[in-house]
Parts: sequence; C-alpha cells; structure tokens
Amino acid sequence: MMEIIGKILFIGGFFVAVISQIYIIALAFKTRYYEGLSCLAAPMYALISSNFRKDNNVRFFIKLWAASLPMVILGAYVLAVV
Repeated sequence: MMEIIGKILFIGGFFVAVISQIYIIALAFKTRYYEGLSCLAAPMYALISSNFRKDNNVRFFIKLWAASLPMVILGAYVLAVV
C-alpha cells in the first residue's frame, strides 16, 4: 500500500513540476528571448522579473512548481523506506 502511495507522489509530483515548468517557459518566451532562457535555467527567475510580477497565471504555476518538489521528495522517501 505504501509503495503505491510513494509511486503516486513521486510520479505525480514530477509530472506537475514538468508541466508547470513548460508553462512558465512558454510564457517567458512570449515576452523576451533572454527571459525564456533564464526561466529555462531557473524557474524562480519569473518571481524576480518585473514583467512576471503582474501576471497571476505565472505566480500560480510557480507556486504549483514549488509545491510539487516536496511531493517528489516525500515520494522518494516513502519508496526508499518501504
């Protein structure tokens, strides 16, 4: 049972992180090329950039990306312990 929960957390968190990262990069490339490359390297650049502070969609996906990281860590921990 715990193995299934660990797999769901790990794969689900990884999937959410990838989808939100792609969305953040797509929005960044719409504004400027170098901002898209910066968001490709570090997705938290969107919080620092003044162009993204006004857009609520980007904030939502950054929070979603940040929330998915503990899911991946917790899933890996559950899989390692079980």
